[in-house]
Amino acid sequence: MSHIAIRVDASQAIGTGHVSRMHVLANMLQRAGHQVTLVCRDLPGNLIAVSQEQGLTVAALPAPKHSLSNIDWLGVSQRQDAEETTACVANQPVDLMVVDHYALDARWEQSIYTQLGCPVMVVDDLANRPHDCAFLLDQNPWPELTTRYASQLLNSQTRCLLGPDYALLRPAFAALHQSPPPREDKVFAFFSGTDPTGESRKLVDAVKHLEQEQKIERLPFSLLIVTGRRNPDRDALCKALVPDGVRVVEALSDFDTHMARARYAFGAAGVTAIERSCLGVPSTLVCVAENQHAMAEYLAGQPGYQYLGRGEHTRWQDYASALQHLEANWHQLPTLPAITDGKGAERVVAALEHDLCN
Repeated sequence: MSHIAIRVDASQAIGTGHVSRMHVLANMLQRAGHQVTLVCRDLPGNLIAVSQEQGLTVAALPAPKHSLSNIDWLGVSQRQDAEETTACVANQPVDLMVVDHYALDARWEQSIYTQLGCPVMVVDDLANRPHDCAFLLDQNPWPELTTRYASQLLNSQTRCLLGPDYALLRPAFAALHQSPPPREDKVFAFFSGTDPTGESRKLVDAVKHLEQEQKIERLPFSLLIVTGRRNPDRDALCKALVPDGVRVVEALSDFDTHMARARYAFGAAGVTAIERSCLGVPSTLVCVAENQHAMAEYLAGQPGYQYLGRGEHTRWQDYASALQHLEANWHQLPTLPAITDGKGAERVVAALEHDLCN
């Protein structure tokens, strides 16, 4: 049994996606018999309590002395973060440190290796800073996967796990991919756990305006909007009066199954875009974070996707137009080729175990 530490944060500025995918990896590692410790900083909007509720061990780093901006996601220097991370896990040997954090780079990774003496695995999708690591995971479907991480960003010994075959999706997605449920006349909408640009509200407003202006007599599908627990507008959205056939919920215990039953989706261009592809659900994309823009533009050129643009520029009118187009073409929806079978987490754990044991 190995002890694997995972350095990852969630916050109002960062969002919840990094921690969510590390939950998948942590749970898969635990099922394989390994001990896992999440190392998370106490930031506004963190998921420390949620992680603990899921049965994961969490070592909490102290809150920074100043509030975070959209640029400063770490709150402290990389050197201080490495020292505090080391102190949190120093009570027992660490066999591997996994880091999923855009604010950390080769300097932090070298410090961890020096202080703990363990290899480092980096989870990244920006390819915008140097790394010094034994493993690098980028699960996104980039067109230039083999050349994306140029030699100046990695050392020659790094083992790269690239593309959706290594996507960290919950086990339910592999099961639903293999045995898909019957489709329903339903559209599924989810714009990340925080919905920072208010896409859920715009979609609700679009449906209301279409009904009030009688531009659509009745949609040929039901619309399920999941706001996410960290959406600051969630309470108002869940209490809002919405037209018949529209349902707004904060969260779903069977989120994966609802997505799999839908014939179409609206959503962010992050990990949920990979989830929808695993299930073969075509979708309208919106970029709700800067790191999603490149992937959104790439997917927009692939079959089964429409792209509304960056969330800070979208309006309810854009969603109204998208809904009208969807209503007119409901019985001629495109098919979406699956880019993953949902077993990426299994492959990542197998690769780690193979290299760590040899």
